[in-house]
Amino acid sequence: MASCPAYGQGPTKEMIEKAGVITEALDSICIEGYNLYVAEYVNWVSSDSLLAHYRVDEIGSSFIWQPTNDTWRVVFMDKEQKNCIFEFRYDLNSKEQTVSYDSRPISENERGILEKKNLMLKNAIEQYGDSLRYNPDYGRPNFDFVRIDANTTRMYMLQGVERSGIIPFGNDFSFDFDNECNVKAFRRYHRSFIPISNEGETAFHSHLKDNPYITPTDICNFLLYHGNMKETAVLSTALDGYIFYNAETHTATFVHEIKDKKKE
Repeated sequence: MASCPAYGQGPTKEMIEKAGVITEALDSICIEGYNLYVAEYVNWVSSDSLLAHYRVDEIGSSFIWQPTNDTWRVVFMDKEQKNCIFEFRYDLNSKEQTVSYDSRPISENERGILEKKNLMLKNAIEQYGDSLRYNPDYGRPNFDFVRIDANTTRMYMLQGVERSGIIPFGNDFSFDFDNECNVKAFRRYHRSFIPISNEGETAFHSHLKDNPYITPTDICNFLLYHGNMKETAVLSTALDGYIFYNAETHTATFVHEIKDKKKE
């Protein structure tokens, strides 16, 4: 939504162009944020299904990946890292979930995927470990790998939360990797950790001028932990307005902040 012109005047060309740029950016962020949420959701659901049949001391490593843009797979291995003891598949379009508890050897392709994920994590920690942080009083960090395009995989680090009633904003980072697992880009989304209660109507927090939009991590964590809350809002100091994200429609809207000129 563009800023409001003076009464009786139509929107200027500059306002229309600005509104279009903001809308386009928000649409892209909403898609990325929802994809990240799906990655976290698949991790949650598959872990719960696994723990219903196995003890923690029977489980080894696990890894998640996207065979296609619309499908996800999760493999959990035994302690020896030789066999798959549980496999979970999720289809984004049909929302169909498929599970298998049949033990089988890990395939060569799956072994290669696991090794690439481990190498990405190793390279990220070695190069940017001093810049990463999380709050252990709330939970351990979560790592998610999402396909961006044929040449880029993005790994997100999110603040995990083991307390109920909290939406975690902040302590979130991402790394872009090429197909050889080299880090191409690193981003810190927030400068601090902002735990917000999920009681009430809207979860508000603000972004400084170097972070003008709601982030994919904001969207993901809101969808994961929002409870009955239907929207979250970010005060953008760079855009001089609010960005509202709706959990039901998965859309974001920009609303220009109208100031009382008489009080300035």
